[in-house]
Amino acid sequence: MEQGLMIAIVVNVVGITIAVWFLRSRILAKLAEVEARKARKRED
Repeated sequence: MEQGLMIAIVVNVVGITIAVWFLRSRILAKLAEVEARKARKRED
């Protein structure tokens, strides 16, 4: 394969990996926030 194509593939894979990691961390943080809100409502 061409050198430029290999670099483009690597850059795309790294970018997708970072995007998935970021979205996963945001979703987990939001789920934790919702659970905390539910726990507070149960206490009231």
